[in-house]
Amino acid sequence: MSEAFPPTRSITSGSRLAIIAPAGPFDRDLFEAGVAWLRTRYEVSFDESIYSRTGFHAGNDARRLAEIEGALGNPDVDAILCARGGYGVTRLLPKLSLDMVADSQKPVVGFSDITALHALWARAGVRSYHAEMVANLGRAEDGFREAWIAALEGTAGVIEHDVTTISSGVASGRLTGGNLAVLVALLGTSYEPPLDGTILFLEDVGERPYRVDRMLTQLTQAGWFSRCVGVALGSFTDGAPGPDGVAVEEVLENCLGGQGIPVVSGVPAGHVSGNETLAFGAVAEIGNGRFRVIS
Repeated sequence: MSEAFPPTRSITSGSRLAIIAPAGPFDRDLFEAGVAWLRTRYEVSFDESIYSRTGFHAGNDARRLAEIEGALGNPDVDAILCARGGYGVTRLLPKLSLDMVADSQKPVVGFSDITALHALWARAGVRSYHAEMVANLGRAEDGFREAWIAALEGTAGVIEHDVTTISSGVASGRLTGGNLAVLVALLGTSYEPPLDGTILFLEDVGERPYRVDRMLTQLTQAGWFSRCVGVALGSFTDGAPGPDGVAVEEVLENCLGGQGIPVVSGVPAGHVSGNETLAFGAVAEIGNGRFRVIS
């Protein structure tokens, strides 16, 4: 079993959160509603350039890179929270320093395109949170916000859910992964997350079943499922069957059911209402119809 990464800088009431937009632009009203809520508990900082728009990016690569490096290098910042996903983080990876991430010991919080940062944090041996971002927090219900706080501040205890078994067995290992399409974009690069002994979490949105099949086939042929000890599947939303009638659930079972490792589906995390906060770098367990994140 792969060991858990050590705890990062703690997040508590009064902690300073730096907000970055390393991927796409966002809805300003929702963002500012999220910031207003965060400021009821934390010190929140961001640069006004975060509102920049350059095509489908939140400003050019130089702006977004400088924003990340500024948050990592600022000794007063306890954690880094992403405004939203979109697209653009993979463009920044060659210029981001693993040593800077490791030295900072600051968790990054986000999901979707932020998967590329989760992979970098994993390579640096630093925990991160696959979790809702500022723009979505701006419209979230109070109960969800309270659970988000508890997960980030480490008071939630064991995260545990009933899940569906695709391939039986029991496994435990360090939790890693994220958005399937982004992870496939890291294949063949030096930015893939470390996989040996891990539980691989996967989710996606807007991908037709045949595309999910193609991506899982690519991961299979790249040897990913022979390196991890189990797979936990989150939501695969907005991917309706084509004229062939094949559903994404059939694809997941077909591509993953014969890998020889435990596989479960139904983790309530990803592009779905109630997106569960998952601590990447903590130890997870799957088996007997349960998914647990324990440390």
